[in-house]
Amino acid sequence: MDFTQLLGPLVLFALMIIVGLQLTVADFRRVLAAPRAVVGGTLGQLVLLPLMTWGLLSAFDLPAIFGAGAVLLAAAPGAGMSNVMAAVGRANVALSVSLTAVSSVLAVVTLPGLTALGMRVFVGAAADIDVPVLHLVSQLVMFLLLPIGAGMLLRAWRPEAAQSYVSWANRVAVVAIIALTVLSAMTGSANLPPGGQFVQATIAALAWSLIAMAIGWGLATLLDLDANDRFTFLIEFSARNIALAFIVAVSSFGRLDLALFAGVYAMSGFPMVIGVAVLRGRMAAPAAG
Repeated sequence: MDFTQLLGPLVLFALMIIVGLQLTVADFRRVLAAPRAVVGGTLGQLVLLPLMTWGLLSAFDLPAIFGAGAVLLAAAPGAGMSNVMAAVGRANVALSVSLTAVSSVLAVVTLPGLTALGMRVFVGAAADIDVPVLHLVSQLVMFLLLPIGAGMLLRAWRPEAAQSYVSWANRVAVVAIIALTVLSAMTGSANLPPGGQFVQATIAALAWSLIAMAIGWGLATLLDLDANDRFTFLIEFSARNIALAFIVAVSSFGRLDLALFAGVYAMSGFPMVIGVAVLRGRMAAPAAG
């Protein structure tokens, strides 16, 4: 394992501790007391994102390999980084963590079915998809349960100190997630398509991210959720687990080209989601203060 492979997980672990600093057990009780947000958000991701992806790719007329890769990305669960972005954007962090955890657990069943259907539609071939269950479990434990739990314990132990950490910690988080995204893009640059295809795929990835945001916000509005919950949906719907999409593309199919769309999304759509979270956090800061 080289330095860049070690740095990414370490930074993510530290970022999730920052997320935990902004959570209490009462936050999760409130989420469980009104489960329509978790149920609606989970079903919306499973149904609406793949449908939107098929429609968008048909409109863009992208090569079949991009279509299959985009469906793989849409079928992937929400990214752990979405919890950090929810915290930076001053949204409902407990709801974000809950949605990420539920979608990751369900991915063991939903990811193979949705990806296999996408392969039939775009590539014309059925496939057996192996979901890296151990990878999913390790992600849940290492980058959700342990660091968030540590942050929550620190807050419970020293609430006033933890509260004072949050403001500057979120500023550090903004710099860290940008650096982490750039690092991921640099280490994955060999997986990008050439020339005109890259431009076409970039436009499609940006459009995918914008529409995913709109679907998340619109669904939360239909569910009569408040502004913080609506923004949480916006983040959760548009921030996908890029690493898992790459792993499935290589381990199940032995085809790195299936991860091309995820690579383009990592360099275009995902940074846009980060920018939206940072902007919302800055706009919400005066009101919070």
